[in-house]
Amino acid sequence: MKLVAIDPGLRHCGVALFDVPSGALLCAGLPRNPAPAPGELSLASWASMASAVQEWLRPRVGDVAFHLVIELPRVYAAAHQKGDQNDLIQLAGVVGTLGGALAPVADRRSVYPRDWKGTLDADAFIERIKQRLDAGEHLRVELPATRDLHHNVWDAIGIGLHALGRLAPRRVLPR
Repeated sequence: MKLVAIDPGLRHCGVALFDVPSGALLCAGLPRNPAPAPGELSLASWASMASAVQEWLRPRVGDVAFHLVIELPRVYAAAHQKGDQNDLIQLAGVVGTLGGALAPVADRRSVYPRDWKGTLDADAFIERIKQRLDAGEHLRVELPATRDLHHNVWDAIGIGLHALGRLAPRRVLPR
């Protein structure tokens, strides 16, 4: 059985594919929404993003059912908000479309950002994610050329690691 973890976006989605029995990362990448930017606030654009993710997954999972875990957008108190809150409505549309359109899915579940990454600084958390991967898994991460988009791929991997129980903080006990 495979696990697909998604960090959703309007223009790109971070996607990570794991083997559930071993917990190993099989691949990770960043499918791009081919719809033009003016269409990003439409049902057609949400469907286009879901189609791009499905096309990225198809050669990697074929017709085998997989588990899906996807991050849900969250509205925070005014003091903790970032960016335009209306974007969260559009992002929720992408999440709903992905949840309903991807196939074949054995089961679906969602996580909020704080559920899997807590309140740790984003850069520090990406380092934690990288530390949880072995050398072979690092080679299976397909990062986009644009460095500003790397966090989407790392977040998808983090969501999957969380779902598999591989992301918990490691404790070092003194002797």
